[in-house]
Amino acid sequence: MDSSTLDLQPLHRGAEADLFLSQLPPWKVVVKRRVRKAYRHEQLDSSIRKERTIKESSAIRDAKIAGARLPSILGLDIERSTIIMTFIDGMLARDSIDTMSNARRIALLEELGRQVGFLHSAGIMHGDLTTSNIIVPADEKPFMIDFGMARKSTDHEDHGSDLHLLQRSLIATHALDAPSSLRRVAKGYRKVVGEEMAKSSLRKAAEIARRGRYFAIR
Repeated sequence: MDSSTLDLQPLHRGAEADLFLSQLPPWKVVVKRRVRKAYRHEQLDSSIRKERTIKESSAIRDAKIAGARLPSILGLDIERSTIIMTFIDGMLARDSIDTMSNARRIALLEELGRQVGFLHSAGIMHGDLTTSNIIVPADEKPFMIDFGMARKSTDHEDHGSDLHLLQRSLIATHALDAPSSLRRVAKGYRKVVGEEMAKSSLRKAAEIARRGRYFAIR
């Protein structure tokens, strides 16, 4: 698909990619275009951006097949390292969690656990699972976004890393009670992946958290 014909409105500028709003009737879309890195050789840079675009789109496809709630890919422009996705109307979890009632927050955390479970059960690690990469629509059924760091992995260490990063984001950004928030996420996670896998992944998350405290103290 040739994305150069789309009318692009700047939405967000990131370190690895720029996001734009556009229309691909009948859809409102987000266009994610990886940016050129001047410090890399031009051909190498082009190859890296294309490879990462294909890798991200594959992770999104596989995660959706597994049942996770993500934007849908409507088009790929590999030559321009661009992914065209459906626009999700909602607020970032980062900006909405603190305004929720306790009951709504509990429901959201459990649903986030389920969504992460769908990823991990399909052997996918998100890699940057924070409340800045979760959109909460009006129905409060969250969507995960930004799979630029995602990769295939069945390693419990990687799954634990995802869970730890999500927990750390919840605690650091929203000052939630750590044991309580992890229990809610774990409850939803366990429902999807089962007791055995949940136990291994959550144990790794706890180990990663302890290692972080150890290095911080030193």
